Amino acid sequence: MRTLLALGLVATVFGASVIADDKKDPTTGKWVIESVTRDGKPNDALKGATREHAEGKYTLTPAKDSKAAPTTGTYTIDATKSPITIDIKPKGGTYDGKTLLGIAKLDGDTLTVAFAEPGKDRPTKFESAAGSGIVIAVHKKVK
Repeated sequence: MRTLLALGLVATVFGASVIADDKKDPTTGKWVIESVTRDGKPNDALKGATREHAEGKYTLTPAKDSKAAPTTGTYTIDATKSPITIDIKPKGGTYDGKTLLGIAKLDGDTLTVAFAEPGKDRPTKFESAAGSGIVIAVHKKVK
């Protein structure tokens, strides 16, 4: 009975591999990017941008003072893994049509995503060393 209850709770909180129901996707919602680290160095280009996740699709809207255009794409997660895995597929921009392999974690209203540039292995930890090709983005949930 405890096992079934625990499995039910995990399924309810984290969802399945491919997300179809917003209530099961822990990344669903609107997030503001607080910081980005690329190859071990801070990158302020997306600071203040808004990222919105819903039903396996995302929109990234740059901060108001940015000249960059909004981007969209799709994503899938597997919240049964630890850390959560996320595969991001942008439409347009530098990584158009390529799959970015990543991991994600939630800590209260903070979402941290670490992803590898195309052709690199999925990160195993939330670190971005010089020359690693790993990008880490820290987001805060919009209330």
